[in-house]
Amino acid sequence: MKSYHNWIKVMIIMVWSSVDLNAQSPDTISHANYFFHDHKWEKAFDLYTKITSENPYNGIYWYRLGLIEKHRDNYKESIESLKRAIECGSDLAESNYTIGVNYAFLGDMDKALIHLKLAIGHGLNNRENRLLLDKELDPLRSLASFKKLVIPDTTGTIARLDQWNEDIQFLKSQVELTHYRLYDYYPESKWDTDFETLIDRVAQLKDYEVIVRLMKMMNEIGIGHSYIMPPFSGKNQFHQIPIELYEFSDGIFIKQTLPSYKSLLGKKITSINGIPIEKILEMASTVAIAENKIMKRRSSLFYATLPEILMAFGLATDHNKSVIGYLDQYGNETRMSVVHQAFSPDSFLTRKTNEGWVSMDESINPPLFLSRLDNKYWFTYLSDSQIVYCQINEIGNEKEKSFHEFGEDLLRFIDYNGVKALVLDLRFNLGGSGKLNKDFLRSIIKSDKINEPGKLFTIIGNMTFSAAMLLSTQLDQYTETTFIGEPSGGKPSHVGDDNEISLPHSGLKAYASKSFWQSPVPYDERNWIAPEIYIQPSSKEWKQGFDPCLEYVVKIITRGNSFRH
Repeated sequence: MKSYHNWIKVMIIMVWSSVDLNAQSPDTISHANYFFHDHKWEKAFDLYTKITSENPYNGIYWYRLGLIEKHRDNYKESIESLKRAIECGSDLAESNYTIGVNYAFLGDMDKALIHLKLAIGHGLNNRENRLLLDKELDPLRSLASFKKLVIPDTTGTIARLDQWNEDIQFLKSQVELTHYRLYDYYPESKWDTDFETLIDRVAQLKDYEVIVRLMKMMNEIGIGHSYIMPPFSGKNQFHQIPIELYEFSDGIFIKQTLPSYKSLLGKKITSINGIPIEKILEMASTVAIAENKIMKRRSSLFYATLPEILMAFGLATDHNKSVIGYLDQYGNETRMSVVHQAFSPDSFLTRKTNEGWVSMDESINPPLFLSRLDNKYWFTYLSDSQIVYCQINEIGNEKEKSFHEFGEDLLRFIDYNGVKALVLDLRFNLGGSGKLNKDFLRSIIKSDKINEPGKLFTIIGNMTFSAAMLLSTQLDQYTETTFIGEPSGGKPSHVGDDNEISLPHSGLKAYASKSFWQSPVPYDERNWIAPEIYIQPSSKEWKQGFDPCLEYVVKIITRGNSFRH
């Protein structure tokens, strides 16, 4: 047996020694990458040429070789390398963009335009600025077909109807060009008909009515990252009723407002302009963020406070003021007239109190879950229950500490302290960069101390969206977490990464989703993540600073209850 093992060792050494590591050695690849990032093109060219000859299946190497060839003015060779990258499925947007630039240098404008459109269709980042400002595209700028890809020139004076016609056509073409599989969500025949109908009716509509019609059409795509932002500047700027509405288990309440309307704070709203609040929300939902019915309901509460939307649906007649109906302390319906203010995007689905407003969130000693909403992430130790409470309000990096480092700190604290449970709070997290999830998730997965049923809990809610939805889905699949709270505002599998589209005359900002984010589970068609423990706070609990979600976990841990999925 021993001689057999020795024979195996000899064979391994012989096979290993026969492998040529010259091109694919770690040192060669590291040096190639270093020279590439340091813009030492000639040295990088020699190394990547060797690497791709030995390993033609890695598209990243082909993509970098193609960029190097372009910098060496070898446009034909650059095109061939970049096509190899595309064949591997790597850097599709950037590879096509650079191929387009190469063809422009070579004088083949038709092929240049084909690849630029492909780049845009694959979600080219910073699309509008690059098409407008990239000097390398100058050979294309006089072409009518290229002009259709960029924001039209607005220096000339044209009539209102022509301005709207140009804006609407530009929005239509850009969404068609940039959106992920648009016609899977909005049938092509209906899409075309709806735009034609709107263009035919512009003369009979006021500007804010045109905008609301466009918002409604983007809503019908049914994707949360595809929408039109209510205008917040310029001649078409929308207004806002200065209240924030929030839905508790016992109804819809005014959660924050201006100090001059402080008597409205914490009151249950019944109507706006004499129209029942549910009727208002029903109409607002047709322009709200349409990811699922949870987010649609949440965002409808916001859109219900924009007078131009109400006016477009015949629910208001005055730009300047609205009448709010609410229940007073005795349960009697009372009304108050409030003056509108200019709409600001800062109040758009914010988790914090608007500057200069008063809020139900505010108190001398705010409850834990409302105490640090300005922070992207933080954690603290509850010594009595030996629970670590960790709130993640945004998937991003803080200047002082990256999200990855934060995860390592969290894991280190758990390892070296007496910790019985970890609570992750994602209920106020509207997203960020999903690419940052991996390292934080890894910290949770490798914690044998916490990653067990009954020791890991995740609080979610109707603001859990986008990158926070990705993290929730990954926690659902790869950890033993128990979800508590309300259903998530996003879907496990969803279309995201919105492309901004600026309309030239109206100044509207539209967004078209470009990427499909697939749940780790194939064919995951859930419309939200449903909590195992459903808890919706009441207005009374909120006013008292009581967090029923965290208290539920504290009771489980302190009483020694076991929780199994």
